[in-house]
Amino acid sequence: MHNKTFLIVNAVPNLEDMTSFQSYLSQIVGVFAKFGGSGMQRWKTVEQVMGHGGIKAIAVFEFPSAQSIKNMMESEEFNALNDLRRKAYKQEVDLMICETL
Repeated sequence: MHNKTFLIVNAVPNLEDMTSFQSYLSQIVGVFAKFGGSGMQRWKTVEQVMGHGGIKAIAVFEFPSAQSIKNMMESEEFNALNDLRRKAYKQEVDLMICETL
């Protein structure tokens, strides 16, 4: 039995530069799809009731494998968005490869 593989994204969008944020989102979703990312789910934090993470946005994408996520992150398409990603978010975006239990 193969466990499902997911990329989980935790982020703090830069609300002072919504143009960069919207531009980044419009481009990165296509990069994820090119490497097999699908089934996007997105959530915004309404209230943090414990901890100090400050995460404001969470997204989950299903991928065919952990290797497909690693290949995407090493790709020219993903890395071409590095400068825009830095503008779009207030701090470094957390990316985690996860599998179902």
